Amino acid sequence: MIKKVLQQAIEAIEKEIVAVRETPSTDVLFNGTLEKISGEYIYTFETQNKGLRFAEEVRAKIDSKEHKVNPVEFKDKKVRLEFPENVGSKIEEVFLEWENDFVLKKMEEHLFKLQDKAEEIPQLKALLQPEEHFKKQEGAIDIKVDKWRNESQKDAIQKSLKNNILYVWGPPGTGKTATLGYIVANLLNQKKRVLFVSNTNRAVDVGLLSVIEALYEIDPGYNLQNTTRYGEAALDDPRLEDILFEHQVKTKLDSRKADAVSLSNTLSNYEKLQEKIDDLMRNGEEIPDKLEMECQLAGNKLEEYGGAESVEIEIDRLMNLNERYELKKKQLVATTLAKVCTSELFYNISYDAVVVDEGSMAGIPYMLLMAAKSKQHLVVAGDPMQLPPIALTDHPKSRDFLEQDIFTFVSKSQSTEDLFSWHDLNPQFTSFFDVQYRMKDDLAGVISSVFYEGRLKSGKPADGRILEDSVASVALIDTAKYNPVLEQETGERGFKPINEVHHRLIEESVKRLTRNHSHDDIGIIVPFRNSVYKVRNHLWEKGYGDIEVGTIHTFQGREKSVIIFDTVMSGEWQNGGMRHYSVRPFDEKKNGLSVPRLLNVAFSRSKELLVIIADMQHIQKVYGNKFLGRLLGSVKEISI
Repeated sequence: MIKKVLQQAIEAIEKEIVAVRETPSTDVLFNGTLEKISGEYIYTFETQNKGLRFAEEVRAKIDSKEHKVNPVEFKDKKVRLEFPENVGSKIEEVFLEWENDFVLKKMEEHLFKLQDKAEEIPQLKALLQPEEHFKKQEGAIDIKVDKWRNESQKDAIQKSLKNNILYVWGPPGTGKTATLGYIVANLLNQKKRVLFVSNTNRAVDVGLLSVIEALYEIDPGYNLQNTTRYGEAALDDPRLEDILFEHQVKTKLDSRKADAVSLSNTLSNYEKLQEKIDDLMRNGEEIPDKLEMECQLAGNKLEEYGGAESVEIEIDRLMNLNERYELKKKQLVATTLAKVCTSELFYNISYDAVVVDEGSMAGIPYMLLMAAKSKQHLVVAGDPMQLPPIALTDHPKSRDFLEQDIFTFVSKSQSTEDLFSWHDLNPQFTSFFDVQYRMKDDLAGVISSVFYEGRLKSGKPADGRILEDSVASVALIDTAKYNPVLEQETGERGFKPINEVHHRLIEESVKRLTRNHSHDDIGIIVPFRNSVYKVRNHLWEKGYGDIEVGTIHTFQGREKSVIIFDTVMSGEWQNGGMRHYSVRPFDEKKNGLSVPRLLNVAFSRSKELLVIIADMQHIQKVYGNKFLGRLLGSVKEISI
């Protein structure tokens, strides 16, 4: 089975590479400044587009002239691009286009290499066929936790230390990330070497901070320099700065340079003294005792290192650090899945334990490569009822493979019922976190019954917050009474819906909410990328441009005090009549299990209040007996 899945993965990645090349990434940069270095023409631009880091060749267009440029460095929100010629001291504007297939190509390389030795890697079998290849250490293991861990969380920590494979199913607000911190901290406490990975830099940072907090609790004396954050941190937190791999390497190099300078001075001094002696001897002059003694002492010091030639080698060693060796020494490495695949430093390095956060968002190819890095323990944490991986390819078989998460793939599930059945039948290698601490009881009850078979209970938050039932946690704004009409953006390809009535209601909701909430506390979710730009522009014109607007994917793994979810859809005038139709994100007949997963994320991002803007007349006509219709019907019953 392993070889078959690997072959599927390779074929799917090949199709995805083709699709990515057909839709290259683009960006426009401004005010680039020239720095001419040894005949090279390097321009520095400010940008937050991190995709440029993986671009191998970039096509740059200035006015009507095209150039092939190479990214030299991406650091501190600046990119340095090497141009083939001097295009002036300043570039006011440049249009860039590049194929963002670097990560995919590296992944494909690793999968090819994995094919030859796949049958020799037990953890690959454990990942794909846990029912047959599950193993656990017998006997009790003492775990160290804080007072806030509940029974399901402690059970998962126990299993993670004993099992070769563990699937952790953590719905929103159930303390999954905090518990992963204790899983990693307990593994470190057992002297295990751990690789902690997730999809995004932000998720890695949040997870690593949870590990640090858990270590403070169970092992306050633990030296955090034994851990490292490899790659670029997304969060500005002083606890991360000291353990950034780049910072650790620089600090060590700086300390070694002092020794290198001292040795270099000793060598230089010896060579000068020896030169003086040689000059005196050539001229037949007598060598002063003091000079001879100084030269002998300097020579003796060099002999401690094996002579002048050995000292030169030692100076070179001190001035250069073997980064791969430094990374290999770390007991905990936290980074993104992409970094493990693209950095040569990880080549042929394995770990006692690999812990994957947001594993339900990681594609099967990523999971195969992470399993191959694990020697004893593999922990996959996520929520198969939230967003799955995304693929661009239109090849049906490859797209289905790449957009399937590891939970549904291994369990062969087609529905929520299938997933829970798999969990119930396999409690030895699965854990379900059944207590949520984020949402108030009314909204939590709807989400539990609709998405989790009523198994999700509510508990008191560990930080002591009180979720007051007297304050409504969900408000449904039915826009039908305002007679909204859907319009399509003219002259544009694809589905570009505009709902002006909903824009106005979003603005009014924001105006009311900002009386008691900061702009940072509010997030607006819309189901279409084009709607993001339209809502963002509308709010910008009204003075609310700093409020975050994004798709459902934007808010995966995050939370805000208040979330406004706009369904956007209403009837559309066509051929003299009003036409109501369904769309892929909301229709399970078009999008299968992805529909409840998308809606689950949208409905579970708020800590205090969820505002839903929906044309209920349209919803009932199109989705009355479908998932969205049933969900909003339940919400309407608890809405103010």
